Amino acid sequence: MDTLKLLLISIVQGITELLPVSSSAHILLLGNFLKIDISSTLLVLFHLGTTLGIIVFFWKKIFCNLFSKSKIIFFSKLLLASVPAGVVGLLFDDIISSKLRAEWILAISLVFGGIVLIFVEKRFTKNNDKKIDDIEKISWKQALIIGLSQTIALIPGTSRSGITTITGIFLGLEKYTAFEYSFFLSIPILTGTFVWLLIQNQSESILNIVGEPLIPNTLIIILATCFFGLLTLNILKRIKRKNWLTFFGIYRIALGLFVLIYFYL
Repeated sequence: MDTLKLLLISIVQGITELLPVSSSAHILLLGNFLKIDISSTLLVLFHLGTTLGIIVFFWKKIFCNLFSKSKIIFFSKLLLASVPAGVVGLLFDDIISSKLRAEWILAISLVFGGIVLIFVEKRFTKNNDKKIDDIEKISWKQALIIGLSQTIALIPGTSRSGITTITGIFLGLEKYTAFEYSFFLSIPILTGTFVWLLIQNQSESILNIVGEPLIPNTLIIILATCFFGLLTLNILKRIKRKNWLTFFGIYRIALGLFVLIYFYL
């Protein structure tokens, strides 16, 4: 596979995975333009790099007091929240890969998700002083409900960070706290998926997708997605957040309409 094309897709993945704009939609569309088949195996490699970026960025928050009671409980809630998407993903991976990647599905998911983001920010993000502003204060019930909502993101174009952020806001989280929690949720689910692929002897599948040379291309995917994921997180930390969900909502709607016009008109 063309190394330059892999690098370009890795950059797009590293940026969009951490935004509520659907990384899967972006790289599936980019793969279409570049004539590259974006398989589930290749998606996992992209996500692995982004996950490493998240771990590096939140290093102190993850590993500070690692074996304290509060941190163990927090990680246990993360694992609980990851179970629904993990189970549904394993059971329906073939259907998702073969039936749900059509351009019209991506477009509808993008537009609908954009409308929801705008609506939620306008109606449910006021009175932040009364909302939960610490991810370790999220209850078991809230963690499970957010985890259940994450299964919807298996539909390409939905956005995992988008749907979990929206759900978190509905459950009483401050909007950036909900957004931050979506980052942590990605760690167990994406790492677990990668390990599962290795257990299922998918090394040959990875070789066929990434192509020769295997090691350099794999490193390019992981390092590029990690670097641009880190870059995106640092930018998000510094930007004003007053109407950023609306901004991303408008972007999603515009991209979804572009997809419909480009592919169907």
